[in-house]
Amino acid sequence: CSWISFENPLLGQFPYSGKGDVSDIWGYVDENNNEYAIVGLQTGVSIVDVTNPSSPNEIFWTTGSNTIWRDIKTWNNKAYITNEGGNGLMIIDLDPLPTNTALTVTNYTGSIYPFTTAHNLYIDENGYAYIFGANHSVGGAIILNLNLPTSSPNFEVGRYNDYYLHDGMVRGDTLWGGAINNGFFVVVDVSTKSAPTTLATHSTPNSSSHNCWISDDGQTLFTADEQINAYLASYDVS
Repeated sequence: CSWISFENPLLGQFPYSGKGDVSDIWGYVDENNNEYAIVGLQTGVSIVDVTNPSSPNEIFWTTGSNTIWRDIKTWNNKAYITNEGGNGLMIIDLDPLPTNTALTVTNYTGSIYPFTTAHNLYIDENGYAYIFGANHSVGGAIILNLNLPTSSPNFEVGRYNDYYLHDGMVRGDTLWGGAINNGFFVVVDVSTKSAPTTLATHSTPNSSSHNCWISDDGQTLFTADEQINAYLASYDVS
């Protein structure tokens, strides 16, 4: 992994050997403003202290299912990691940082909506996680309330099951998802988490809707298709 800024072309780098390819990276800041990179690799997850970017230091490593894809997000003091190899959703408790680097790792495989693999996840501004592309039913979105412990009967609050979603994001009460197998993006009302409702679909230029993102003002949606020479497209969704 390398850290780059416009002022200094290369600030620092941390080489990985024998742990496979890197698939995703996410950031975390602890209570003392120390900065960390949470890195998904083919054989597990690495946490690197990048407070001093010229001297990155790996402070934690945990093995996981062998897979070329992991996706990472954080909420409060926990990291949530999906993967396409097995063992469900990895949860790393980051609360002990920086004084203790012996972090606890658990794996959550669901109860109402059981799953062992998933392609992606998104966490909205209210602490609801959307697990996309899981090996559950059609692979839409499993919705979790991260403000509750995993043992709570209300931890799994619902699912979207109309289409397989490869990727997505949520703002307010609206989910924007890439239904890659159907060739379109989908707009979903998630105001009632237990019963999400499809509001609209729209084809993307190369019929391989990989991902979606809504503009800051909520008026324009951007998508990309997972095809060679495909387009970055924008849509007026006002």
